[in-house]
Amino acid sequence: MTVLDHLLSVLHDAAIYNRHDLARPTVILWTDGERHWEKVAKIIAQARRGFFVLDPSEVGDFSGPSSWIRYQLGKWEGEELPVLYLPGIHRHQFRGAAGFPEDARHLYALQFQGQFCGQTNGKDWTPTALLSSEDGGLGLKVAQDKATKEALAEQLGALLQTSVNDLRGRHLGAADFHDFAAGDLIRLLFDWISSPTTPMESGPWAALVSHCKNELGFDPVKDGLLVAVEKLTAAEGKWAKVWSRYEEAASSFPGVRKALDLVQPADLFSNNNPRIPANNLRLEGELRSGLTALPNMPPAKVKHALGELVSKHAERLKGVWVKLNEAPLAVATEHLGKMLAAIQQGMAGYDCAQLADSYLSQGWLVDSEARKAWSAVKRTEDSAAVAAALKAIYQPWLEELAERLQTNAANYPTKGLDQAIHHHPTPGTVILFVDGLRADVARELLERIDNVKFKTKISAVWSALPTVTATAKPAWNPLASQLSGIEASENYEPTVKSTHKLCRTAEFRKLTSEVGWTWFDGSQSGDPTGSGWTEVGAFDKYGHDQGAKMAWRIGEEIEAVYQRAQELLSAGWKVVRVVTDHGWLWMPGGLPKVDLPTHLTDSKWGRCARPNPNASHNFQQVSWFWGNEHPIVLAPGISVFQNGVEYAHGGLTLQEALTLQIEITSGEKQESSGVKITATKWVGFKLRIEISPADSGLRADIRTKAADATSSILSVEERHKNKGPDSEGRLGLFVENDSLSGQAAILVILQNGQVIAKKNLSIAED
Repeated sequence: MTVLDHLLSVLHDAAIYNRHDLARPTVILWTDGERHWEKVAKIIAQARRGFFVLDPSEVGDFSGPSSWIRYQLGKWEGEELPVLYLPGIHRHQFRGAAGFPEDARHLYALQFQGQFCGQTNGKDWTPTALLSSEDGGLGLKVAQDKATKEALAEQLGALLQTSVNDLRGRHLGAADFHDFAAGDLIRLLFDWISSPTTPMESGPWAALVSHCKNELGFDPVKDGLLVAVEKLTAAEGKWAKVWSRYEEAASSFPGVRKALDLVQPADLFSNNNPRIPANNLRLEGELRSGLTALPNMPPAKVKHALGELVSKHAERLKGVWVKLNEAPLAVATEHLGKMLAAIQQGMAGYDCAQLADSYLSQGWLVDSEARKAWSAVKRTEDSAAVAAALKAIYQPWLEELAERLQTNAANYPTKGLDQAIHHHPTPGTVILFVDGLRADVARELLERIDNVKFKTKISAVWSALPTVTATAKPAWNPLASQLSGIEASENYEPTVKSTHKLCRTAEFRKLTSEVGWTWFDGSQSGDPTGSGWTEVGAFDKYGHDQGAKMAWRIGEEIEAVYQRAQELLSAGWKVVRVVTDHGWLWMPGGLPKVDLPTHLTDSKWGRCARPNPNASHNFQQVSWFWGNEHPIVLAPGISVFQNGVEYAHGGLTLQEALTLQIEITSGEKQESSGVKITATKWVGFKLRIEISPADSGLRADIRTKAADATSSILSVEERHKNKGPDSEGRLGLFVENDSLSGQAAILVILQNGQVIAKKNLSIAED
């Protein structure tokens, strides 16, 4: 990892936000009042797509005045948030429009749509802070004298391309930064390859020419750029070390990557050289054609053909083109190979119990790897190729599995209230509901959970039919006993017995609290001494909104669920029980369609329908969970009743009906601390706190996320001064960044680094 790689990760992490309190940001604002990073902005822009720089003087490839910036941001369609670098503008200038720079006036309102990239103390990132900070930086030892800061500023371009490993284990001073720039001859060679017409200082140039002649058998003056990149891709002799260096940090040398396009295969030998970009491009094209052809092959040959493609392109996964995201089909094919291997292991049984055991042991990997294969590609033609492969191999597997389960529908385990799962209110237990947490995704969540910090217990749960939220979410006792299915609703909601209202959001939350589970929203932590119900995740929403593209969001949604569970445990809950309502079917390009005439139904969804009385049809019917006298028509296999549907649920397949319940507890025994926050009062930006009982070993912090130390809004200096309460239990904390006035935050009391008490508050407001 280079320093530039770390800087890019800092910019990426700036996009993290609390989805419960905020809308998804549209831009990352990087203020730099002292213009520390201005001279390396081009290097950063070449390494990160969607990087824009405010330049009031003229429009460039990635820079321009504020009006041009707003236009570019308005039409931005990339998956990753754009970054707007603002040289000469301080973070505090966004506090009021009156003092905002005139030549940036079109950008003032972006603060309400985006998020700032800066240190946790609210200050702008400086090169010194990026290297030395323990809180988001690299934690390196850097001298703080004037000469070091000047050397760092002068050699910043070279530093960005330096491996972090080369910086560790030393106390970095001015001489070190100058040595990195002048003494790294391979880096100088890459600088020359990147821009051969740009003059280089006489000393470094002479050293580079001498090194190339004596060590690499190459004369930059006489041989020129083309010979250099030909030797680089050949990687013979001492050039192998040069290529290895490029491979290690290719993203730091975008100019070298551009120059490599000059190399074209000249003979049969070089035609097989994987380091030549043209060869990688050709192999990606061949792979695209191979995947696209799979649906047109005889079924008996499809799996063998895919296996050959997997084997042929496996070696490419080790190359530089994967690191540069220029071999997405090779990555996708690796996942297709894993999917194929899981399919070939087979799944045993026809009855529900056998199918559930087989799926949860290894069958889920088929679904997981299918999603990961499609998520590895973004270009339309590549997505189409992977979709073709999934249609040829993944879809028949889904259909065969669906037929097995649907054949055994008469023995489905969850037919009515008697089979409903039980959630008995238990002090210290909170239910974390996740809409659409499919079983394979739940398995991935289990892999994400730290098994040292947390213990988990899982159990299989069959969803209520039809597998839609309105039916399945309230299908648990004791709440289910409060509901009725005497009247069949258009959207499959049961009716509240006491009020005769349909059980929609307001009624569900009210009933949940009445049966002992106190509902609270995602910005709160609830009362850990009671029993709670809260919700997180947007799997189902993304599925309905984005179709196949929802697969791109799976990773970030898993992380959201994990972080929320960890936050709840840190807040004092003993058990976090992760539950869901249903799964879903997913197929890029669309699930197969079957016709169900509209006049035969009262209500028709993608995978289920409610038939008119006496309607004649040949589709399978099951009884509605809430009222067995009301039949539900199910689409056969994995088909849908509508055109162009890539994501659907409501039917009877393992993917829709089999779910996992996960109970998460702390892996370490925790005793109740008995510590309470008895009083808080703001005096300006200083918070006066009283806690009981007084214990000098306690510490306090103000954070935006209770369990996340990196979310502290206190300066590093303030945290270091934190000495704990006095003998009366009193202590104070000062918020240095006055722009945070009115912002929601959480006061936490810590014992040995663990949160033992907390209180929600607003900065500088009682």
